Amino acid sequence: MGIRIEAIPDSVRIRVTGDIETVLSVPYEDDDRFLVGLSDGTLLIGSYDDDLQCRFDVARERAGIIRCYEGAAQVDWRIEWATISTYDPNMVGPAAPKPMPLFLELNCNPVMRA
Repeated sequence: MGIRIEAIPDSVRIRVTGDIETVLSVPYEDDDRFLVGLSDGTLLIGSYDDDLQCRFDVARERAGIIRCYEGAAQVDWRIEWATISTYDPNMVGPAAPKPMPLFLELNCNPVMRA
């Protein structure tokens, strides 16, 4: 069935309907953005403008088919849970992995030895 996530007008809460039914309070810090994580691995970025109009964008798409509308997002997949948090850029774009160490003891020189 999936879920629909929509901003509740004139508030800083969002309503989740469909497979799960809940109302989540949007946490605030210095940023007007927040993250919504879903059980299928989808990560959405929500943001409010100065008029408290909410917008959703896809940060990470996984199993579900996602459609974003003005003030709402529709995820077509079986969703078991949803969570909300403050915006963290490390969650949206994970840091690059550390490079593998060089193994100097291995001789990768293609020159044949006699």
